[in-house]
Amino acid sequence: MAIDDEVHALKVIELHAEKVEKLEMVATFTDPVQAADFLEKNRVDLIFLDINMQSLNGFELLESLTHKPQVIFTTAYSDYAVKSYSVDALDYLMKPISFSRFLKAVNKADTIEKRVESAPAAQTIKQGKVISVKSGTIIHRIDLDTLLYLEADGNYTKFVTDKESIMVLCTMKDALSKVDERFIQTHRSYAVATSKVNKVEAHQLRIGDKTIPIGSSYRKEVLEKFSN
Repeated sequence: MAIDDEVHALKVIELHAEKVEKLEMVATFTDPVQAADFLEKNRVDLIFLDINMQSLNGFELLESLTHKPQVIFTTAYSDYAVKSYSVDALDYLMKPISFSRFLKAVNKADTIEKRVESAPAAQTIKQGKVISVKSGTIIHRIDLDTLLYLEADGNYTKFVTDKESIMVLCTMKDALSKVDERFIQTHRSYAVATSKVNKVEAHQLRIGDKTIPIGSSYRKEVLEKFSN
């Protein structure tokens, strides 16, 4: 996604992105407020973000987001370079942006993704099994003993522990591949840690105050699991 209140600058980013096969530009905005609203309702992996914009600057927009994608700043000013790295920006592109410089920035994002994907999905330590998951630019380490359930939302899955919820860009299938036999899928959008369940009914179960549905295609397996 690209956000810039200058139409010409936005067009340059679009044209550069069209040349990179691994990029899919899902939206562009000249209005940062509309962009922020879009980002609260839709998830993207990477933003090309201008800094000096009317009504809302790039840093303010980024700060307003609940889920922060990776960001590459695009600006005509060098003054904000240091601040950009304090918010974990991947890169800082000075306008006019050449394609070679654009591609170098994009490859940084690609390198980070590959490094995370190639890392071991889990390892055994004294406390139990620990998995690594990536949310935005942050890699979280989760002890499976603390994980309560998984909740899918499109191409994202929420890993809910006894202390926090972590939104990760992965499908339920990918999420289940990270956990172990202590977890069972109860619905196309939910999987639970069986040891954390305190009540099972015909169409739902409970973990603490959370009610989780049992889908019809999963009901037989789930009820047999808890009956045993």
